Amino acid sequence: MNKFFLTCCLYCLTTIARPDCDVYAQKQVGNGANGAILVAASNASSKIRAAADFVCDGEGDQEEIRQAILALPEAGGTVRLSGGTFDIKHVPETLGGVLIDRSNVTLAGQGAATKLIQAADQNTNVIRIIGSDVGYITIRDLYVDANSDQNQNDDGDPNVSHARFEFCGIKAFYTYPGGPTGLRNHHITIENCHVHNAKRLGIMLEGSYMNVINNHLGNAGSDVVEILTGPGIIRGNQVEITGPTHVAIGSDRGNDIIMSNNIVRVREGADLDIGFRSWANSERHVIANNVLTVDEGGHCDYAMDVRGKGAAITGNTIHSSNSDQRLPVWITGYNTVISGNLFENVELVIEDLTELKKPILVQGNIFDKSGITHKQGRLVKGSNVLPADE
Repeated sequence: MNKFFLTCCLYCLTTIARPDCDVYAQKQVGNGANGAILVAASNASSKIRAAADFVCDGEGDQEEIRQAILALPEAGGTVRLSGGTFDIKHVPETLGGVLIDRSNVTLAGQGAATKLIQAADQNTNVIRIIGSDVGYITIRDLYVDANSDQNQNDDGDPNVSHARFEFCGIKAFYTYPGGPTGLRNHHITIENCHVHNAKRLGIMLEGSYMNVINNHLGNAGSDVVEILTGPGIIRGNQVEITGPTHVAIGSDRGNDIIMSNNIVRVREGADLDIGFRSWANSERHVIANNVLTVDEGGHCDYAMDVRGKGAAITGNTIHSSNSDQRLPVWITGYNTVISGNLFENVELVIEDLTELKKPILVQGNIFDKSGITHKQGRLVKGSNVLPADE
């Protein structure tokens, strides 16, 4: 074999195996090359900090992240955050936190190793997307801790839209509360993130083509995740409730929304108001292939609160370990299909509040220690597997 060829191969192998090759690779995406910029945490390794375009000092690290976002090429690109802890503080006269007010931006970390933690007494959004027609934003591979225990102030005028909901982990809304009208945000994706301990909502996205995919989510004072307007997808998320939380997965003023393949677990001592919710007058929701489990000693008022019209509720498994009281699944809309679900210690309540006498089809479900309460509306019952005594 050609000696020169062997020498070249050996050089390539030793280069690939270099212990600092990760730094070398990151240098290639630094300085805006290929539309990517590297931001190093203050406690990142010395090699990572040496390779970075921006280096944080551990105090108000949203400043360096913001500088990196602004430094992206006009066409957009990726801001990469190293592993480590980023201290997030409120920026005066803004709604963050880390602000993203331009389109075509990806903010990416190294998974749970990249921690964005809101400092005490900041009372803001950790990440805030804002601006008329701002879209094509991806936030991925981050650990976001909104630190609600040390950020208790959520004052806001209840008469001003959104004023009470600017205390989130990640939020997208095109303007500020009571601000000028404009074009809604669009094409925003939150994926592979951990988002926990929000005073209000963990993730709140208002606009079209919103996606919340494959995240690990935790307690929130309001909703763990909510999409407004739509269309949108909430899929493949794992939600663990250990304290008081209003809604796990929901929509508000939204149409054409899919909530699928999510797991919601209510632990012992936890208190969840609603597992899955769609808002009044909403249209065309698919709530499918989800698992909701309430552990013994955990509490949930409603497994589902499905309003509006045109909902398909299929393939879900809902289980409560508390045998003293059945867990309600509440249906108050019409043109709704409820099929192929497994209900364990659950009461399906049919109460169409519209009085339009449109059908609600209940078919092909298994009711184990569960039943159906028909309060009002046009209930169409197909073949279901009911307890032997019913």
